[in-house]
Amino acid sequence: MDKEKTRSENEDLTLRAINGIKNMLFSNEITSALRLNARDLSKRLDMSPTPVIQALKLLHFQGILGHVPNKGYFLETNTPQMIQDIFHLRMALEIAGLETLPDRITSNGWRELETAVATHLDALEKDSARHVLLADMTFHTTLARISSGSAGERLMRNLFEMLYLKNRGVVLYISPRQRFGTHHQVILGHLKKSDVKAARESLRHHLTAVRDAVLSSMESQTGPDLDLKW
Repeated sequence: MDKEKTRSENEDLTLRAINGIKNMLFSNEITSALRLNARDLSKRLDMSPTPVIQALKLLHFQGILGHVPNKGYFLETNTPQMIQDIFHLRMALEIAGLETLPDRITSNGWRELETAVATHLDALEKDSARHVLLADMTFHTTLARISSGSAGERLMRNLFEMLYLKNRGVVLYISPRQRFGTHHQVILGHLKKSDVKAARESLRHHLTAVRDAVLSSMESQTGPDLDLKW
């Protein structure tokens, strides 16, 4: 029993370390120019180095961090081909998921999607880049959870993290309201009318437009990290 308790506590600390490192990545406290030092991170996270080391290993396994033997871990940015691959997976998973959503969604699910759309539009109105990204992720992960359960939600979240954590400087300002602001509204509107075919086409158009904007932003970026204010 004591061993199980110790293992559970260690897993909790590792999860806390993972979330802490992800938050630092998302808030640009960690950039691609820095090598990640477990002792330094443990001080910043106020915990021992052991769970931090485990967290770094898991983030490397998840594809968020790169690793060079004898040199350590670092933030590995996506290549254009990796961006293409991420959106290819999103396209396949999300569009297929819309087929099952009408049979699985509840009244609470509709409310969650409506709230996600409203939150996204509010973030765009306030010109809050961080909140735009979070609201965008919430909308799509909610769709995934409703259509594919918790496994679908976790997979979608991981794809978002591979994009947003590794290329945050590129994706922060690619979604001005005049281009993408109403896309979620349109998708939700089609779903409410039970027009899955139209919802799929709108979702395909949305993902294609965002993908192309990310790739275009990568091409125009002049440095490894953009100096962006949050």
